[in-house]
Amino acid sequence: MVLMGFLRSYKLHLWAMIISVALWLQVHGQGEGSASLEVPLQVEGLPADMVIVNDLPDHVRVTVKGLQSRLKDLRQKALTMPLDVSDITTPGVVARSLQLTALAVPAGVRIEKVQPDRIELQVDRVITRSMPLHAHFELPEGWKVRLVSIVPIEVELAGPEVWLDSLSKVETTPIRPELKNGLFRVKTGVESPSGKAIRLVDSKVEIEVKGELLQIEAPVIPNDLTGGKK
Repeated sequence: MVLMGFLRSYKLHLWAMIISVALWLQVHGQGEGSASLEVPLQVEGLPADMVIVNDLPDHVRVTVKGLQSRLKDLRQKALTMPLDVSDITTPGVVARSLQLTALAVPAGVRIEKVQPDRIELQVDRVITRSMPLHAHFELPEGWKVRLVSIVPIEVELAGPEVWLDSLSKVETTPIRPELKNGLFRVKTGVESPSGKAIRLVDSKVEIEVKGELLQIEAPVIPNDLTGGKK
């Protein structure tokens, strides 16, 4: 009876060892590997009255190591690299290091490096400013406009202080009136001088341009100057 109990106990331990080895092989048998991922850079916490005026990379390259099975799962996750700038309160150039611990990865995976690992931000204050409005006409040769009036004569813009300081006026979107002599009246918009960074405070403002369109007569060139016969 003692021998039977010993054999029974030995078999249980043997099976436990076999199961443990099988589980270990299932988890670790694939071995470790590495992967390079393109992860979106996400700026967080920028105060509403501040703006970043330089171009930042859309993505950073993250090198990770870990179990092959975990790396495969990681590639399917929507990862982002956060960059907290909530403490920025004044304009200037700010350098920030990307923290490896800021990127959330599952257990069994470790981050080896991030490229670039340091980001430089040029931060400016957002201001509003009234700017004179200039009518921008696109006309073919032989046509001109006169007696131009524009309402309103100024528009209020919001954008980085450093960019608004460099402006003396803002133009309308190109105006192409119907080519016929006489008075005209058109509705138009504002051409942003710096893409999306400068915007109209009142996006629904209506701009009306009036004027007179004239066709210029071509000068008559005498025959003796053109080589023609008398």
